[in-house]
Amino acid sequence: MILKSVNIKPQLTIQACKALLFLSFLTIFADHCPGAVIESKRLRVKHRVECYIPYASNLPIDKKDNSVTHLIIAVYSSGSHVYKGCIELLAKYHNQNNDVIVISPQFLTANQVDNNTEENLLYWKVRPFYGSKLSATKSFDGDLRISAYNILEDIISDFCDKEVFPNLKTITILGHSAGGQMVNRFAASNTVEFDKARPQKVMIKYITMNPSSYIYFSPKRSVNWSRKNFQVPSATEIESNPGYNNYAYGLNSLYYFHRKKGLTPERMKELYPLRNVVYLLGGEEYVPIGHMSTHPSAMMQGRNRLERGRIYFGHLIDEFGPGIKDNQKFRIAKGVGHNGRKMILSAPARAYILKNSK
Repeated sequence: MILKSVNIKPQLTIQACKALLFLSFLTIFADHCPGAVIESKRLRVKHRVECYIPYASNLPIDKKDNSVTHLIIAVYSSGSHVYKGCIELLAKYHNQNNDVIVISPQFLTANQVDNNTEENLLYWKVRPFYGSKLSATKSFDGDLRISAYNILEDIISDFCDKEVFPNLKTITILGHSAGGQMVNRFAASNTVEFDKARPQKVMIKYITMNPSSYIYFSPKRSVNWSRKNFQVPSATEIESNPGYNNYAYGLNSLYYFHRKKGLTPERMKELYPLRNVVYLLGGEEYVPIGHMSTHPSAMMQGRNRLERGRIYFGHLIDEFGPGIKDNQKFRIAKGVGHNGRKMILSAPARAYILKNSK
C-alpha cells in the first residue's frame, strides 16, 4: 500500500508546511469528540478499493526544497480543535523559517462520517488509535484490512525517500490525549523506523502527551501505585480482568498489523528501548477529566493520567533497566492540565518538538 496525493477540492495533495506556518494543527488532540470537523484535503491510499483519508497541511510537497530538515507528524485524536496563536508563539521562541514541514493525518471513526456523503472516505469500525485493521468506506462496508499504522508507515517511508526534501534529518511524531495513546502504541509497533528511516539517516522522535493508558511490556503491574515495585497481579485480580495484558495494554493477543509485520512480543521488547521517546505529562493531570479511560486494564495503570505516566516510566525502568533513560525521557509540564494547546506551548514540549533534543 502506497500513499498517493490526489487532487480533490480545493488543492488536495500531501502538503508541506514551511517554517511554523502550520503549527496550529499541532493542537488537534482531544479525547472522544464525535463532532470532529473533517479536513477538506485528502490523501489517497492505494488499495484494491479506492479510498482516502483527510489530512491537514498547507503546501504541496511536489516542489523540491533543500531547506526542509524536520517533518512533524501531528496525530489527530478523536476530535479536532485548532488553537490560534500557536504558530506565532512557537515562531517567536524558535525563529525557524524554512526547515519544518507538518502533516496531520486524520483517522476517522464510523460515527464521525455519519453526516458525510463521500463514498470513499476511509474510517474505522473500531477506534483506530491502537492499530485496528477494521476499516471501511461507505462504498465498501467490508473489512479493508487497512491499519492506521500502515498509513503512518507509508507517510514516513515516502518522506524518507528524500526525493522532494533531500536534507530531511528528523521526524517527530506527537499526539495529545487519545493521539498520545496512538503515538505510544505506534512507537512500540512500527518497523519503518528500522527498515527505512535509520538506513536513510533520519532520526525519529516520539512525543506522547497526557494519554489515558499505555502499552506494557510485561504482565507485571504496579503494587499499590508504586513506581518501583511491580509484580504480576493476584489470581483474584486476573480473574476479574483476564485480558488485562492483551494488546493494547500489554503484548498478548497482538493485532493483525503486528502479525503481518512479524512482530512478536520478544521482537517488540527488543526494539522499544532503542526508540527515542518523550513522555510529557501535565503537572495538573491528577484530576481524571477529559474522558479519561476507565477501562479495567487502564485503571490497573493508575488513578489519573499523571500517576499513570509516572508509573509507566517506572515500569520501563523495571523492565529494561536504567539504561532506558538514555533514549527515553519523562517530563512534566508544570501548571498544565488536560489542555493540548498549553502542552504544546510548554517549555519541555517546545524543546523536544523543535530542537534536536534527546
